[in-house]
Amino acid sequence: MLTKMRNFLPMFWRQLQTRRLPWVPALSAAEQTRLTWAKAIESQTEVPTIYRFFFESPSASGQPFPYTVLTPPRDGFFHKTTEKLVVYSVQEINVLENLEGRYKLHCYPIEKISYVEVGTILLDAYIKISGATRDGSPDSVTIQFNSVTDYLFTPILKGIRLAATGHRETSNGNEKGKFDHLSRLNYKFMNYAKRSLLAGEKIVQFMLQSEIQMPIIKLFGRTYHRALSPTHMSILTDRELIMIREEEPKNRVIGKYGGIWNYIPLNKITALNLTSRDNGLLMLSICLPEDTQLGFLFQASMKPEIDQLLNHFDEIVAAWK
Repeated sequence: MLTKMRNFLPMFWRQLQTRRLPWVPALSAAEQTRLTWAKAIESQTEVPTIYRFFFESPSASGQPFPYTVLTPPRDGFFHKTTEKLVVYSVQEINVLENLEGRYKLHCYPIEKISYVEVGTILLDAYIKISGATRDGSPDSVTIQFNSVTDYLFTPILKGIRLAATGHRETSNGNEKGKFDHLSRLNYKFMNYAKRSLLAGEKIVQFMLQSEIQMPIIKLFGRTYHRALSPTHMSILTDRELIMIREEEPKNRVIGKYGGIWNYIPLNKITALNLTSRDNGLLMLSICLPEDTQLGFLFQASMKPEIDQLLNHFDEIVAAWK
């Protein structure tokens, strides 16, 4: 019976495709996947019509064509994403969002970007830019794309991070080698940490917090837990505070394959606060401009390391004054 069903289903699908019914996709799975890829726009003639007015402004005339990437819309069962055109220059980054035939402009001067968040889980990836727009209004925008094309966003991410910290890439010796001993504790986070560093960054301190769970019920001699906080890592460098955490998948069957990176310039941090929470936990709050705040849970046993990180941060800030 099962053999007949396995043979019937492929034949039935081929027949449906041959008839080209409106509800059957005419494209193969590979072709449909490629439609989700971001692509580089290398000249004004390649720019979709809806965005061309942006490139025809007097301030843009006579200037070299900026680094530009187009991300297609994606229609999912649970959420939809809009098409976006990302235009990057040394001074600012513009994100033009297609809203049913008209576009919304998000313009961020580089110096007004508070932090950048990068997330990836399997083929889904995104970059979130948070800060203040050209007119000083607080704003954030999320650019979603297929992770196969994440290389197109590498120059943008690197440019924002370097400009925000006022540094250039230089040789930093064997800084990444300082993470090598993590291979025994968490090999995945060792790799996450190594890929997060820019050339020239100096590691001041890092700490790894394992997943925090809370028991919720005990049945038949077995205790069931609820995750309060995923595994996460804090890396303090001479330029940034980098926070890396594990991404909880929507479908727990596929496992934990994703990660989220927050790149926060030290000169954007207005305060680092450590407070006590229930169940003996600690909350590290990272305060940023425009009343933005990021929070991370720690076990009480991590307090000495957190205190040390806070002291290092204060020393770096004091040296700037």
